[in-house]
Amino acid sequence: MTLRGRGELALCIAAIIWGSTFVVVKDALGDISPVLYLSLRFWAASLILLLWLRKWPSRRTLLGGIGTGLFLGLGMIFQTVALKYTSAANVGFLTSLYIPLVPFVSAYVYQVKTGWREVIAVIVATAGLVMMSFDPASLTVNRGDLMTVAAAVLFTFQIVMVKRFGTDGELAWLAWLQVTMTAVVSTLGLPLESYFAVWTMKLLWAFAITILGATVAAYLLQSWGQNQTTATRAALIFALEPVFAGLTSYFWLGERLTLRGWTGAGLVLTGVLLAELKPGADSEHINK
Repeated sequence: MTLRGRGELALCIAAIIWGSTFVVVKDALGDISPVLYLSLRFWAASLILLLWLRKWPSRRTLLGGIGTGLFLGLGMIFQTVALKYTSAANVGFLTSLYIPLVPFVSAYVYQVKTGWREVIAVIVATAGLVMMSFDPASLTVNRGDLMTVAAAVLFTFQIVMVKRFGTDGELAWLAWLQVTMTAVVSTLGLPLESYFAVWTMKLLWAFAITILGATVAAYLLQSWGQNQTTATRAALIFALEPVFAGLTSYFWLGERLTLRGWTGAGLVLTGVLLAELKPGADSEHINK
């Protein structure tokens, strides 16, 4: 397998881990407030990731990692709080909106042209978003779904920035800076909620899975994997995340989407495929 193939396999594993842990987090939020959960999770992961750090990073990696971590931290807060108000399946599918958005941001960052298929993809995905989050019966929009959309936009910039600032030899620093900044942002956000924690085995299990798997392992895999491929191909691979979020919420929590919800989810994934599955999708140079 080529280096690029191994990198994309690493991204596949990260996406599967993230998608499969939506239900773990949602289940745990009955025992702990969302922002406190994020703060403890990411501080613990930050301490563990110190084991991978070597010499002091370059100024470029340091500043890039801090900026990337800010986008990740704010996105994680929106996404985790959203699980209090909407289903794990909805959060998983709506988070995937960053996938068709990544080519547009990449087009600006890498100065490449956005094709007509990307434009159509965003229109299709947006239609799916409306079907999933807009309730015609009450003429209201689920606030959890709106929070997830905000998270998707923030994750779009985080993904592009990981590609921009990932440097061989400093990828562990990039992962650590992202995780640590998320811990900082979460801690600063604690006064915004009435935080609480009930230390059950379910909560401890959720911490073990998300600290070691969805944070330490997954962000190391993302930092290394994205350095071997393009932001656009990485975004396509991350389409696995909502698929596994839907599967695990179905089998674990017994959550069901309505026909309108499934149709919307299908449109979101259709938009993803329209944006990514085409010849010559890799517009950006890998080594940028």
